Amino acid sequence: MKVKLNIDPSLPEEKAEFWLKKMTARFERITKELNSEQDFLWCYRDGDAYEINFSQIYAIQIENEKTMICTQNQKYVYRGRLYQVQSVLPNDFIMISRGAIVNYHFIDHLEIINTGNIDALLENGLRVQVSRRRIKDLKERLGL
Repeated sequence: MKVKLNIDPSLPEEKAEFWLKKMTARFERITKELNSEQDFLWCYRDGDAYEINFSQIYAIQIENEKTMICTQNQKYVYRGRLYQVQSVLPNDFIMISRGAIVNYHFIDHLEIINTGNIDALLENGLRVQVSRRRIKDLKERLGL
């Protein structure tokens, strides 16, 4: 595929145009990300609200029926369901189980457990179990 970018600071509005043979899941993700103007989530910790940029998020997990946003050093509560978070996330995130989404840029390595399960170890030391159903998707995204 050929890609051509024209940079013109005088443009009143940015636009992208694609000529495709067919719509694929990859281009659907790209389109969703380009159309999204949101690049952060409002999260809560100790009663205070914080703006957490997508680039700071390592993982999003369900813990004790709460949606937890994990950054390098902190955990925040997101007031919404996992599927609601997933609908606004950019392409950097992949669902690895029914209760967890990770930013694949922060995966340090994958560890195969004795039972045949796989855990994703993130750069901040967080360990997240990968569902057997999601292993194929994760490997494709990582290029394995």
